[in-house]
Amino acid sequence: MHVGFFSGDITRSGGTENVSIMLANTLSAGTDYTISFISLFEEHDSPFFPIDSNIQRFSLYPTVTHGIQHYFDTCKRLRNIVVKQHIDVVIDIDGILDMYSLPLKRKTGVKVVSWEHFNYLQNPDVPYRKLTRRWAARSADAIVTLTETDKKLYETNLTLRCPVIAIPNPMQAPEGPVSYDVDSKLILSSGRLAYQKGFDLLVDVAAKVLPDHPDWQWKILGEGEDRPSLEQKIHDAHLDGRLTLEGRVDDVDAYYRRSAMFVMTSRFEGLPMVLLEAKAHRLPLVSFDCPTGPAEIVEDGINGALVLLEDIDAMAKAINELIDDCAKRVKYSSMSENNAQRYDMTTILNDWLSLLQAFDSNGMVLD
Repeated sequence: MHVGFFSGDITRSGGTENVSIMLANTLSAGTDYTISFISLFEEHDSPFFPIDSNIQRFSLYPTVTHGIQHYFDTCKRLRNIVVKQHIDVVIDIDGILDMYSLPLKRKTGVKVVSWEHFNYLQNPDVPYRKLTRRWAARSADAIVTLTETDKKLYETNLTLRCPVIAIPNPMQAPEGPVSYDVDSKLILSSGRLAYQKGFDLLVDVAAKVLPDHPDWQWKILGEGEDRPSLEQKIHDAHLDGRLTLEGRVDDVDAYYRRSAMFVMTSRFEGLPMVLLEAKAHRLPLVSFDCPTGPAEIVEDGINGALVLLEDIDAMAKAINELIDDCAKRVKYSSMSENNAQRYDMTTILNDWLSLLQAFDSNGMVLD
């Protein structure tokens, strides 16, 4: 079987790209499948996350190309790759890409899996995401959500002609032993500098935290289109040098290992990889209880704190309490491995293999 993962740009440094590459690498190493990545375009010369050398990469366009005006050309370019490379299954790692892959089913016989990395309630970036979800419900061979909550939303709101399967993101174990740094005075956040991740809200929180704790710092890992506005907001809040945008970093593991806690201020998520990464590094977690995902990772009062979405004062209070209470930080760290098995890569790989192996000759998923 030849499985093609279809991405907007697999060279990006986001959580979607991270988990997709993790799964593809594991499938490539552990099965006899042929694995490929297909991107609309690749903005960077090499991917941020390492891709197995046995995995080929294809791009539909040689340069950055957006817009519905390219719709028919994009479908044609995708079909050419699917046919030429004899791809059997296309996994769309962003549901909006279903609009290009679903038209290929009739003439090529390719099977299409719609992998939802946001959640049913959110329609970021483009207004026609709702339409592609309804289209996938009718025409995809399977829909994969990241949480049981999102699966129920699909089953409740759509007339489905394909199965919906909840498979969470994997929690990748760090290399080597992990120990919590009780002396750390570093708050860590990570993600694409974009509206979804709520870093503008984070600056407001930091303005209520850092001035009262002059020996603490806050670092944000990641890059994105909101950098200029965030830099200005940080400057206006007089947090220069205290709250810093680190950009794309090569050794993310080192930042996790020397941090005291991880904070996420997203407005919405699917199942955030950054929380799973922080959990694997035994960091106390503080997160807005956004839809969906954080409530399935953060156990409030056990391994971290869940805060009402966009409640700046409550978020600042939760962080201040952790800063002032080392014992609570140590307690949360010690409970970080609670429910970790559900995010084990072996479990998740088996779920994906069950899905891929269940396609019959007609392209339908068997019950």
